[in-house]
Formats: sequence, C-alpha cells, structure tokens
Amino acid sequence: MVKTDWMYQYKKKLCTAEAAARAVCDDDFIMTPLCLGQPSTLIPDAIADRKDELKNVEWRWNLAIRPYKMFKPEYSSTFKITSAFTGTPFILSQFQGMGYGNYAPATVFSSIKQWTYYRKPDVIVCMVTPPDKDGFLNIGPDLMFSRGLLEGKSTSRGFVGGPRTLIGEVNDQYIPVCGDARLHISNFTHIVENSSTLPAFPSPQPKDKHRKMAEHVVSLLRDRDSIQIGIGAVPMLISDLIAHSDLKDIGLFTEMLPTGAPVWQEKGILTGKYKTFRPGEISASFIGPVKELFDFVRNNEQIGFYAGDVMNNPAVIGAEEQMVGINGALEIDMAGQVASLTLGNRMVSGYGGQSDFAMGCRMSRFGRMIIVMASATKDKNGKLISRIVPNLSPGALVGTLAVHVDYVVTENGIAGPMDGMSIDERAEALIKIAHPELQDELVKSAKEKGLFK
Repeated sequence: MVKTDWMYQYKKKLCTAEAAARAVCDDDFIMTPLCLGQPSTLIPDAIADRKDELKNVEWRWNLAIRPYKMFKPEYSSTFKITSAFTGTPFILSQFQGMGYGNYAPATVFSSIKQWTYYRKPDVIVCMVTPPDKDGFLNIGPDLMFSRGLLEGKSTSRGFVGGPRTLIGEVNDQYIPVCGDARLHISNFTHIVENSSTLPAFPSPQPKDKHRKMAEHVVSLLRDRDSIQIGIGAVPMLISDLIAHSDLKDIGLFTEMLPTGAPVWQEKGILTGKYKTFRPGEISASFIGPVKELFDFVRNNEQIGFYAGDVMNNPAVIGAEEQMVGINGALEIDMAGQVASLTLGNRMVSGYGGQSDFAMGCRMSRFGRMIIVMASATKDKNGKLISRIVPNLSPGALVGTLAVHVDYVVTENGIAGPMDGMSIDERAEALIKIAHPELQDELVKSAKEKGLFK
C-alpha cells in the first residue's frame, strides 16, 4: 500500500487526550458541536484536569448530552460554562438558581455568523469517524453548527472564522452520513483515537393529553407538506399518527430528524418529491441521541445533512411552498407571543431554530407555524397554572413573534388561523383552548387588560 500525504498528516497529528489538552491556553474560548458530534468525556476531562494550570477559559456547551467533569462546582474558578441552548439536565445544572445564568442568546441561523465574524472560537473539540481512502473524516449526523465552526467560511472579503486548534476525536462507533459531512484531515491540528459508545436517551412516555395534542396537529397537515419537527412525547405521537394517516408525498426539511422518518419512508408517505430544496431527499441538520435512528442515517444516500446556515436560513425555508413548522412553548400570551426559552427569569432551553423556522414558514406560500403545548401545568403544591396567560411572566424572553404564529394547539383544541385576528379575537380563541378550570379567570384578566369591550 502506497502511503499518501494525508496518511502522513494523520500520523503526525495523532496524539493522546492529554497532549491535545495541552493545546488549550489561558483566556481561550472553546466550543463543541450541538449533540452527537460532541466528544466523549475523554478529551474535555483531560482539559478539565488542567484546572490548576489554566485561567479564564470559557467553554460554550449547547445541548450537552454527557456529564463532563468541568460541570462540577470545583472547576468553576477556571472554566466559565456558557450556553446558547441549555435543554438537558447536564447543562441546566449550571443555571439552577441563577436566572438566565451564563446564557448567550443565539438562533441557529444567526449563530453561524456570530461564531465566524464576531466570536471566533480558539479551540473546537468534536467527534468524527475514521478517515476514508481520500483522507476525509465524517462529521456525522450533527451539522447544525459544525461546518462553519470547524473550517470557517469563505466570503467576498476573504476567509473568516475557523479555530486556531481543531481537535478531532476519531471514534469507529460514530455514524458516517451523506450530505455536506466530509472534512479533510488537513483541517485538524490534533487527532485522538477513542472507541466509545454513543449515548442514547430513552423515549419519553406520552400521556393522554399528548395524544390529543398530536391528533389536533395532524388534522392541520396536508398532502405535499414539508415538515419541521423534533423529538419528544408529542412529536413521537405525531410521527405515529402520520404513519397511519392517508397523507401523501410528505417531505422533511428539518433541523432534527424525527423518529418517525423510517416508518414514513417505508410506508411510502415520505417521498419529498414536491420539496423545493433537493426534491426526493430527506434534509436535516442533526439527529438527537435516539438509537432507532442510528442505523437509518448511516451512509443513507436518501438523507442529506447540511449546516444550520442552510437548513435554518429563513430564505431557504421560505422557498418551500408548504413549509410547516411544529414547535413547542412554555407560555403564550393573549396576543399570541410565544415564550419558549424561559419561565420568567428561569432559563429552560434556548432560541434554537424556532424563530428561524417561524420566519421561514411566514415566507413560505401556504406555510404554517404550529405551536403545540399543554394548556396547563402544576406548581410544586399541585395547583393548576395556565400556560396561556394574560401577560408573559416577568423576565420571559419571547421566542416567536405573535405575527409569525398561525395555529396554537393544546389538548383542548386548535386556535387559528390567527392571521388577521385582532387581539380580542386572538384572546378569545386562545382562552377556548385553555384548561377548562382556568378559562373564567382568563376572561376576567382579559377584561382587566381592556379586551372584550
């Protein structure tokens, strides 16, 4: 076998986790990809072990899916943990009792510009597959931020972004995918080999109210829709209902690939042939830690993974003729403003891509933005608390503008289409799908606001 140039590069860059960790310097800004593309604990923990040598290191973790050592309190004097999307117990532990904590506002689409033009990371640590015969490693099913982060971007004013140090954890158990997922060995400064099992989270257990919500959502879908939806109890049920529906020629243009995609495709429901973006292909940015999808996406030429500045670009989304976004909320006020990041001052998740898709669905001919949530929750004393509210809780961050919402769905029904409704009409429609025991109080509050004159 003739050794090619990339093989020499690979061997030269191959090192231990401890050696790679020594590339981190004081005052560095470090980032990782969003989900499965995050490294195992090996390299981050080796960096954490340098806590007494380093100072003022910021590490941006988005949707952290592993219990990294540096999340422990004893590492906080060296490592400042920030996040643009919290959403998992590991990273939320950094925000408990801290309100917004070290939250850094960013949508998926806006973040690519942020991290190439304004806050270029010094170091990136990511998981990749072993190289192919041409020296390309595969980023795997996690391209939401990865492409722009790992190699920067070419612009009319020259090349921008890209880290000083790019550490790749080569894992033979990682998942190679199709699309824009190949990155050459020459982009990396350090390579650490480590065979490790990918994390997989258990499926959520749906309740009766989740099924009712899912049924309402599916009633709003039409043949030839391109759908954006994630994972969770309600999306899982929506996936199941779609699989047993008479819908035809559904397409997927989404950030996170839903769990129902394999069944939709098997049953001939998911053809994507009326999509504008790469017709006939399933298009996504990443998958969650869902074991059922691992084999489905592996080298599957019918699925293309693309970066967030493509999949979350409102202009690209809006070019789809029947783009349907299906997203959740924590609170909705009577005008239809959506709080999906926070409960008051308490950080729960992040902007993610909801507002990107809301704008895209607004631009899409026959597009719809559907917000789904339970009508009420309970406080620690078991008291019912409405999630449809007269005013958003003080400190709440608006994730989606009222003018970008077409339908609101709870277990009690559907409010909408909201386009063209006055605030009075919106309030009336939303109160009708609120929890029955709380509707009278909401009417009273609406009148106190000056509605229903």
